[in-house]
Amino acid sequence: MTPLLLETLAGLNDGVALFDADAQLLTANRAFRDMNPKLEDLLNEGTSWDILLREAEIRGIYPKDVCKRLTIIEADLLGTLDDGHQVITPAGPGHSFVIRLSARSDDGFILTQTERLEDEGARDAESEVEVLLSKVLEACPACLTMSRIGDGQIIYRSPAATALLGQAKSSFSHFAKRAERADFITALLPDARVDDMRVTGIRADGSEFPAGISARLIEYRGEDVIVSNMEDLSSILAVQAELAQKRTQVFQAEKMSALGELLAGVAHELNNPLSIIVGNTEMLKEDLDGTPHTSRIDKMGGAAERCVKIVRSFLAMARQEPLHPKPTSAGEIFRTAQDAIGTLVSEHPVEVLIDLPDDLPDMMVDELQISQVMINLLTNAVHAIQDSGIGDKITVTGFAAPGSGSVTLITADNGPGVDDKIVTRIFDPLFTTKEVGRGTGVGLAFCHRVVSAHGGTIELIPKGTPGATFSVTLPQAMRR
Repeated sequence: MTPLLLETLAGLNDGVALFDADAQLLTANRAFRDMNPKLEDLLNEGTSWDILLREAEIRGIYPKDVCKRLTIIEADLLGTLDDGHQVITPAGPGHSFVIRLSARSDDGFILTQTERLEDEGARDAESEVEVLLSKVLEACPACLTMSRIGDGQIIYRSPAATALLGQAKSSFSHFAKRAERADFITALLPDARVDDMRVTGIRADGSEFPAGISARLIEYRGEDVIVSNMEDLSSILAVQAELAQKRTQVFQAEKMSALGELLAGVAHELNNPLSIIVGNTEMLKEDLDGTPHTSRIDKMGGAAERCVKIVRSFLAMARQEPLHPKPTSAGEIFRTAQDAIGTLVSEHPVEVLIDLPDDLPDMMVDELQISQVMINLLTNAVHAIQDSGIGDKITVTGFAAPGSGSVTLITADNGPGVDDKIVTRIFDPLFTTKEVGRGTGVGLAFCHRVVSAHGGTIELIPKGTPGATFSVTLPQAMRR
């Protein structure tokens, strides 16, 4: 069989199969294979006509009466039949296949298979539907693809899919992780459908993105194919994360407000009896000075003073004092904070390095309240280093992003850091990891309330270096 003949057969729209004088298959063109995909495994040179007809009937391609008619036609190619050497078999709603057998000069025969619409009206209607469907798919913003389930070969992709996923030949290339593609197929097979399954996709430029994929398994030309829509969820997830953060902030504010009322009541109730205890302790100390009871009185007085400090911290957080903002230098605030922790640092050498730019703008803040915020942050860092024995340095930096209207202050230590398990709770009121007598769980909650009252933010920066790094962003003072 010449290459020219094979090339000619390949270019035909009609299905063509050539058989030799022994009724064995010589070749079948691509159109014939596409019309009969369920026979693909048998369309090899040497397959007999009888086997093809038997398998076509068993596999539901041709009805039994059509196969019987084709057998008669093949046996009587040289005779004359009333309806000619052809058979019409249904191929689906609105169309059918016309199968013709004709003799060859070498005693073989040719089978041609042509798709035919039932009437001109049906042809026109189908043509209109195809045009409409084509326009809809071209304009559709969904990333639609049709691909073979086995090798992933893409049969169709919408323009939106090309823009997002590129022009890969296989749908396998749309998945960043092979395991996720396998899980997708596993989920699809039982019910022939998948809805909004989360996977990691690959864009046309090679970057990965969070995706949701929905798909249906359908039959197309006798084989199973996947029609799927992959959606880029990057923007949606970003909005969801922002909303979750806002909800957390609102919830935190509500907790702080409720706790403030509770603490104010408790602190006022404790304040009077504590004042009596402290006063009487001082009187006992004077009266019994130099006696064996002095050490016990000192311990009692120290415990009472500790209680007083706790009550004061409760009152400070509950008081909701009005702000008195004024242009304030970050350097001045940190120098005040550094002086305040001087005694604490002397107990265990910890270097506090203040490295603020000379041109850092002033902030519009309440100096006393923000100074207390920075004292709390530095105190927590010193305690973490001293209690763990890890680290020896705290660094303070700052910057003002152009056009942001804010100043960001960074405190970073090289201590043990914050355990990932408690990151989401560190700003909760009364939550502390310090031992009894070392912390009340009020400090960071107080910092959060004060900074939020200024319209700023305070957050723990995700771990990138050893230790804990806190970022405090506050409004910038207007320059005159």
